[in-house]
Amino acid sequence: MNIRTALAFAVGPIATAALGLVTVPVIAWVFPPADVGRLNIVQIAVSFGVLLFTLGLDRAYVREYHESTDRAALLKACFAPGCALLLLAMLVTAPFDQHIAEWLFGVGHVVYYWMLLACVATSFISRFLSLILRMQDRGVAFSMSQVLPKVLLLLVVVVMAASTFHKSFVQLEAAYLVSLLSVLLTYGWNTWREWAPAVRAPVSPTQVRFVLGYGTPLIFAGVAYWGLDATSTLALRSLSSLSELAVYSVSMSFAGVGVVFQTIFTVLWAPLVYKWVAHGVDMRRVDNIAQQALAVVCAIWVLSGTFSWLADFVLPARYVQVKYLMLCCIGEPLLYTLSEVTCVGIGITRRSMLSLWSTVAALVVNIALSVWLVPEHGAAGAVVANAIAFLVFFVARTEASSYVWRPFPRVRLYVFVTACVGLSIATLVFGPHAPVHFSLVWLAMLPIVIGCFRAEWTGMYRSLQAAIKPQSRPICAEPEGGPGALP
Repeated sequence: MNIRTALAFAVGPIATAALGLVTVPVIAWVFPPADVGRLNIVQIAVSFGVLLFTLGLDRAYVREYHESTDRAALLKACFAPGCALLLLAMLVTAPFDQHIAEWLFGVGHVVYYWMLLACVATSFISRFLSLILRMQDRGVAFSMSQVLPKVLLLLVVVVMAASTFHKSFVQLEAAYLVSLLSVLLTYGWNTWREWAPAVRAPVSPTQVRFVLGYGTPLIFAGVAYWGLDATSTLALRSLSSLSELAVYSVSMSFAGVGVVFQTIFTVLWAPLVYKWVAHGVDMRRVDNIAQQALAVVCAIWVLSGTFSWLADFVLPARYVQVKYLMLCCIGEPLLYTLSEVTCVGIGITRRSMLSLWSTVAALVVNIALSVWLVPEHGAAGAVVANAIAFLVFFVARTEASSYVWRPFPRVRLYVFVTACVGLSIATLVFGPHAPVHFSLVWLAMLPIVIGCFRAEWTGMYRSLQAAIKPQSRPICAEPEGGPGALP
């Protein structure tokens, strides 16, 4: 993959995060905290639906794509089992629509449930169509499909804000559904040449069993990861209030810069590393990439701490805690991204059960800490539990990869990420009462990050220079700046 392709994939997450920084404050001003909390429940439910019903076969598609001789059949084999399970789940849960709506949203409006099902089905189909664009390196189409729903959601919310009629959650959920449908239509148009042959492609039971063999452990790992990600939301919904859930939801949204890094890196990383494996590339370059990713993670964390006070200028006064909470929230996407590099050995060796056990360990920690902290501390307790759990998640995946693949340097990784998590928790606890503004403490950390990672910054700069030259080679070949450049 050349630098232009990488930048094409980066445009979408960057623009999406920028639009999110506008959309979230608008929603927070227009809708009451209870509705903001309900929207977070919808998003968590959609993510669970996609994780569960893909059966891990989205990752199987990525894993087998470069080694498959019939990619249309591969797409159908990966899509069909989850689609059948999704339809079955809709039929089974339909008689309980009112009870499910009451449990999730606190009100028994069945329209909330049916729109939620539409959101899940739309996102499920979009997930597989997006993989086609990703595996074909069609970065511009991929990015535009990410930006369009955010633009539509923002426009709809702005229209609602300017109108005089009563605002309700059904309108907010409908706006979210419209944004997801726009993604599906865009993906469908851009990939019809690939999915149309897949509809007619013959698939043998042997092929389905093969991809299920790889994906089945990932089903449980995916559900466990969803539990890890959703524990804070569920704990706040059951042990606290919708207002505290709204504060947590907005804080997570303001951690969007970490999500940008996660989205860009994970979109590029998994297909790239499996291409390296297929072509017999020396995988020692992963060690250098891990250190470069650590440098970027620390820089994003420190800069977020330095400028988090700006949240006060765009949010209502009832969200004053957000500037403290968001520093723990940003740990989730950053630690997940870093773990995607350090756990690469699990995917290469196809030991996917280790992903499950690593996630379960972190999930147990998250549940225990949430039950302890959330009833008394609300959103603050939830983000602390989440940050510590994702630190456990990172360490567990890293150690598992080192065990089944090959040993690699890890002490430096653990020292820096533990320091970032510790400082984030300290900011949340002491920031509101500290005599020195907390942003100054984070600013003082910036020279340390620059100095400690100067070799990594230099290596990334040289690799970028080499990549943008006309004679530069693809990243899958040995870069001129040395092994280990960030993809």
